[in-house]
Amino acid sequence: PALCKREKEKIMIIQIYGIRTVEDARMVVELGATNIGVSYGKIKRTPGQVTCEKAREIFENVQPTATKVGLTIAEDIEEISENLREVEPDILHLSGYIEAITPEDIKVLKSRFPRVKIMQAIPVLTNVPLEDQKVMEYARQYETVADLFLIDTKADHVDDIGATGACHDRNIDKKIIESTKIPCIIAGGLDEKNVAEAIRITSPYGVDSFTFTNFDVLPKDGSGIKDPEKVKAFVEAVRGAC
Repeated sequence: PALCKREKEKIMIIQIYGIRTVEDARMVVELGATNIGVSYGKIKRTPGQVTCEKAREIFENVQPTATKVGLTIAEDIEEISENLREVEPDILHLSGYIEAITPEDIKVLKSRFPRVKIMQAIPVLTNVPLEDQKVMEYARQYETVADLFLIDTKADHVDDIGATGACHDRNIDKKIIESTKIPCIIAGGLDEKNVAEAIRITSPYGVDSFTFTNFDVLPKDGSGIKDPEKVKAFVEAVRGAC
């Protein structure tokens, strides 16, 4: 079986995104997720984004063992700071246009919020050779300030990173992971069928799922979107690979 890239812990990070309710948060942690991901902000920027008030409610009521990850695609550090003060996640996931927030900007955020870890998304394009992408350059630039990298698929027609449901070349993930000391979580189209192979190829710090742990038909009444059967299958596949 693949070796998980962890120095001391044997349990791989399993990050489940798209949490919009306390019930979903508690359910995915009960099934084995270590990290819960919530997209939030005062200004509505993505379809699944919740308010700062809702994000705080989720984080305050999830199991204490869960690591609380807050995602933003905002590009203004004052807006990001205002949201951070209200929500107080354990990890801030920067998933907007990567060049809009520089390493110097991140230093400012870290000085303001020393308790919050920074997870910088690294955008990988599909069907584009490594030499024609900037991922290695981004990894070098942001490893001076990031606590974690989230290596995710980027659609070429939008600035923000992730939530595409599309896979990319895992050998690119492998190259990034081997080039940096920053712990890397891999994402992009992962499900219970392909996650073990992705782990085998890359030996990551953790794995992330959004699209393929959702219900096939998302509810429209504001209730949770995470399918417990898919979450369970995903977690079991990860654990089996480790």
